[in-house]
Amino acid sequence: MVLMERYLQTRGGMPDHASVRHLCSELVSVIYRGKGGRQHSASGNLEEIGEWSTLVLTETPIARCTRVRIACAAHELKGFVRSCTHQKTLGFFVDVRLDQESRWSEQWFTPGHLLTLCRDLQPKVLHRGVA
Repeated sequence: MVLMERYLQTRGGMPDHASVRHLCSELVSVIYRGKGGRQHSASGNLEEIGEWSTLVLTETPIARCTRVRIACAAHELKGFVRSCTHQKTLGFFVDVRLDQESRWSEQWFTPGHLLTLCRDLQPKVLHRGVA
């Protein structure tokens, strides 16, 4: 629960509901080019995944707008960094917008410990006396 609270603080409240999002846990490598074009690799943990974005926790900051490849077990996701937020005790939450060809689906890749965060995007209103 503490991780989720810190995560929500980095996202400014509730998660982006543009698509169904999932909490997960999967060790990954984030490959990117730094200043001067030199290739870097940062170890991380895939914390959240959705159709159009991922959230990776790393020990290394990655600049906004940087193109990245996220190497998972047998899959690779490509996109760019939308934001990188530092959490003192955890590291850096790197929010990645996925490219069209890297749109995520459970049918082609299921990270470890996958948990659906939200399925219904509209709040349910229950009326008194209605079951």
